[in-house]
Amino acid sequence: MRDLLLILDYDHLAARIAVRKLRAERVCCRIVPADISGERLAQEDPRGLLLCAASDTPPMSLSPAVLAFPGPVLALGATAPALNAAMGGENGVYTPMNALDEIDYSECPLLDGLTSGQRLIKGLTPMRLPRDAQIIAALGDARMPIAFSNGASRRFGLQIEAEAHDPDSTRLLKNFALSVCGCTPWWDDEAFVRESTDEIRRAAGDGNAVCLLTGGLYSNVAALLAARALGERLTCIFVDTGLTQDDQEHQFFEYFTSRTGLTIRREDCRERFLAALKGVRDTMDKRRTVESMLTVIRRDVQRSLPQLNAIIRGRSFIERLTEGEEVAGIRAGVLCVEPLKDLFMLEVRQIGRFLGMPEDILYRQAIPATGLALNISGEVTAERLALLGCADRIYRRTLAENNQHRRLNAYFASLIPDGAGYIVSLRADTVSDTGISRASRVPYDLLENVVEQICHECPQVTRVVYDLTPRHLV
Repeated sequence: MRDLLLILDYDHLAARIAVRKLRAERVCCRIVPADISGERLAQEDPRGLLLCAASDTPPMSLSPAVLAFPGPVLALGATAPALNAAMGGENGVYTPMNALDEIDYSECPLLDGLTSGQRLIKGLTPMRLPRDAQIIAALGDARMPIAFSNGASRRFGLQIEAEAHDPDSTRLLKNFALSVCGCTPWWDDEAFVRESTDEIRRAAGDGNAVCLLTGGLYSNVAALLAARALGERLTCIFVDTGLTQDDQEHQFFEYFTSRTGLTIRREDCRERFLAALKGVRDTMDKRRTVESMLTVIRRDVQRSLPQLNAIIRGRSFIERLTEGEEVAGIRAGVLCVEPLKDLFMLEVRQIGRFLGMPEDILYRQAIPATGLALNISGEVTAERLALLGCADRIYRRTLAENNQHRRLNAYFASLIPDGAGYIVSLRADTVSDTGISRASRVPYDLLENVVEQICHECPQVTRVVYDLTPRHLV
């Protein structure tokens, strides 16, 4: 059994809140799909399972692998009634409440340190518990069961979801991890680096590895981890697609060559990418075109390197969630290692800082392989890339000079053809705990300064706008 918790993702936001809280308590945990197979569960061999969903998630059923798991299980939110039904209980119809009500906690290792009293209850599903289950938390004068346990099978259900700024949620998760499951608080930056470098060494064996760099945060940190693990057996290759910013590339090369000792081989593929994108207008078609080209280049790189056993990729949890698990272009016998696959952006920055990466590199945005291509409406041309590059560079530079960039999750410019000229749309995002990306309140005088510079340096731009539209994230 590994000193690890698995968090089953029945709701993206609820799972992310739980994993952040547990990692802050130094508990090793990771998010896995809700329909995890029995084979994968046996391979992971965790100390416990945490099932996360919002309270108002539609009724669901739990997978056979979860029900057969021999260790402790805690079901939060809407997964609690699902667990009750799986144990032989009966559920009524969910009723939205969004009101304060009295909740009374019983003595139980899971609830140790939680104080009975008023709490905002979003909603409740009436539950009739099976005979071998006990009520451990009841609601109101009617003593409606909101939480239950089965001591023999170590199954727990609580119809309250983990909330980002709720200390009771933190206490509950900590109790489950440490007291119920027997985890130890060992997870930190040093432990992550040790585990990641060991994984890279195992994949490379006695052979070599290659890391394809984009110049963005994720691939930079992945390269540092691989360099620590393999030294001279690592080859770093920067694929110059022509879709990223020249100034970002310069900073990136200067850091890696002067301060890490890594040798980076540059592959100039600008003409190939422009030719492939010619006539492509749809956003998804652009993404597929770039990914297809990178697959071809990845195969060419593998053929050119002797004794290649592993490819190192810098993808975060969110990228893996949106792009999927499959990695095209990896030849048979070569393993793909993604050391950052379970981390979020702030955690990746934390690891980069631990590895000695300077702040100016740490706080640059993650650069997707598609670069500026998806921020251009319509066809991608050399002229449009240069124009958007100029506007985007002015925007990023001004935000950095005014110390605005560190508080933002993302900031970028987009280019929209407008008759004989172009519109530049500026965006700066902050992400709330509800998973909604909202436009940040960038100081108005700063925006005026950006607009003035763009209009002066980019005469083809006829209008500059600031995008205020909220966006739902994955």
